[in-house]
Parts: sequence; C-alpha cells; structure tokens
Amino acid sequence: MIILLPVSTEQTISIMPRKEDFLYDSEYSSRVSKDNGTVESISCIADIVNTYNDVDVYIRRDGDGKEETITNVPITLNSNFINLSFSCSILEEGSTYFIEATSLDNLIYRDKIFSTSQTDYKIKHTISQGNYTPYSSTDDNTYII
Repeated sequence: MIILLPVSTEQTISIMPRKEDFLYDSEYSSRVSKDNGTVESISCIADIVNTYNDVDVYIRRDGDGKEETITNVPITLNSNFINLSFSCSILEEGSTYFIEATSLDNLIYRDKIFSTSQTDYKIKHTISQGNYTPYSSTDDNTYII
C-alpha cells in the first residue's frame, strides 16, 4: 500500500513495473545498431527514452467512486524502480484509493493508496469505525465485512 499526503500538490511514488522492458530500451538499442552505432549504456539515454513512454495514472476513491485520470505522467529511473511524479486533486484525509498505471494501454502497476497526514506510523488508524451493523441472517440488506 502506498501512503500519500491529502494534498493536491505533486507527489512522487517509486514503483516496480510489471514488465522489465517497460522503458522499451530494446527498440532504441536495435535502431542504433541498425545505423551502425554503439549503445554503451542504456542509463545514458534514459531521459530520452522516458519521453516516448506515455504513462497514465488512474485513481479511484473507495466508497463513493470519485476518480481522476492523470495523463502524461513524467517518470524517472530509480535503480530497479521507476518514480512517478503526479498531483491528484481527489485525495482526502483517511481515505483509501485504487491506483493503476498504464503505458500505451498496457498495465504496468496496480496498488492501493491510503491518504493521511499522519507521520507516526506506529499509531493504528481505524476506518469507518461504528458505521456498520452486525450481520443478520434475517435481514437481506446486511453483509459480512
């Protein structure tokens, strides 16, 4: 689970993409080789390769389904991870969200977000305490959590 602040300013998360060839560097390497060039290190072309990766981030709040899609999210390499930097206007204190990142309609990452300004992570946080009624086999409108 990712923890983000409930703010609308830019925040950065580090993720490990589902595909190892996410940056499509093999395409760049093959083009350079076809032109009789030499690629000494893919890391030296990372900034250029990033411009060709169209990353979209979709965020949906649990409960009411409020959603936001952020397009053309800038990415940077971070060892075996990639950093996604984006701002989201729907983050609220104590809410949970579904996040999905895609590139060229391919899923690269999926997770949950918890939005809080809490900094002491040893304190337990309760969500919707007292908002649910106990399960009743005689009432069709109840459910088990």
